[in-house]
Amino acid sequence: MKKIAATIKKEWILLRRDISGMLLLLLMPAILIVVMAMVQDAPFKSYQDLRFDLLLANDDQGTLSADIIDGLRHSKNFMVIDSLAGKPLTDEQLRASLKKGDYKIGIIIPKGATAEIVNLNNIIANNISAKIGLGTALPTRNTRDSMYIKIYFDPVTQPTFRAMIHAGLDKYINYASSSMLIKCLSRLGKTDADTSEASNEDLKKVFTGLGVKEEAVNDNGKEVLHINSVQHNVPAWAIFGMFFIVVPLASHLLREREEGSALRLCLIPNSQMALALGRIIFYTMVCTTQFAIMVCLGIWLMPLLRLPALTLGAHAWVLLPIAICISFAATAFGTFIGSVFVSANQALPFGSIIIVILSAIGGIWVPVEVLPETMQHLANISPLHWSLAAVNEIILRDGNFQDVIKYLIILLLFGITLWLLSVYRNKTRIQSLQ
Repeated sequence: MKKIAATIKKEWILLRRDISGMLLLLLMPAILIVVMAMVQDAPFKSYQDLRFDLLLANDDQGTLSADIIDGLRHSKNFMVIDSLAGKPLTDEQLRASLKKGDYKIGIIIPKGATAEIVNLNNIIANNISAKIGLGTALPTRNTRDSMYIKIYFDPVTQPTFRAMIHAGLDKYINYASSSMLIKCLSRLGKTDADTSEASNEDLKKVFTGLGVKEEAVNDNGKEVLHINSVQHNVPAWAIFGMFFIVVPLASHLLREREEGSALRLCLIPNSQMALALGRIIFYTMVCTTQFAIMVCLGIWLMPLLRLPALTLGAHAWVLLPIAICISFAATAFGTFIGSVFVSANQALPFGSIIIVILSAIGGIWVPVEVLPETMQHLANISPLHWSLAAVNEIILRDGNFQDVIKYLIILLLFGITLWLLSVYRNKTRIQSLQ
């Protein structure tokens, strides 16, 4: 333990003397967070040209639902999925699939939706019939004020996409309602009836009586949070800055080798593993502290810039083990780079470029779901992708520790693998020098 503590103290002294490295770790991600959040405060990229899977649970099975489904199927934006494993999709399956993030949007057409619209259309048709003296009437009942087609979104879905879905679904509902009204008028024997004679209030009931109401997947009575420029950019660029630990860490390792101090330390009996553990522990703590500082900027600095404050979700404490695992993976990556290359001229440019590439394909710059399909699959090789996915699970989907276990395991396996490879590389290098 004394050797590990001494190593931690040594690394702190080295980092404290490296002013440029400290600025890189703290100032660079802070500037990126502020700049990118302000630039992207406008709505994210439009989804109009993309095609999405749409879950649909049809509890109505009537004419109205058939017309709505037909309109959705003919839309270029949606692939309607109304069954799973060969069975009709249920309300519970739809909510569960959205909660997991497997799909982006789901629609539930409630039982009785067609009957409600038919009743409203009959009321209007009867008013027209009475005014023109036909003397016939269709059966009616009192209208219901609480009938909605329910629409659910993955919490990560962007505002522009949600607005587009609302507008599109309203269009299909209005079209279906208008068609049914014409049928009602035809039944009264007046197919060319002037619907302008109907009361404005009754017409309003037809076109807005069955509206669209968005509901949350995790409806716990609290305000529903959706992704915005702050919710995306603060964790994204904080993670980017954490992985940039590769620059000061690799620089310190290479400087120690060039000066010969690394060889002298390794010649101490049973010191190699203690040195490796001390280094990984210290820089893991540094990166975890860095993440905490960036989160604080998101909470308190963003509102001062007239941007939304960062919200941490219902289980904010889970961000601590997530930050530790991300820090460990980033530190292991930096250690690996420092052990593989023989000079700073090789290691630092490569480490910087590879982090930029991994961040680009990992969803740091733009959300992964708007990337081409090939890039979405390629994102799985990026540790930054798994890091951001874990954070989003907590701050956007109100997930808990169980929901992020798989991400933590991936990050730990990534870090352990690179750390052991770096230990083995340093050991073989020392043996060859001896």
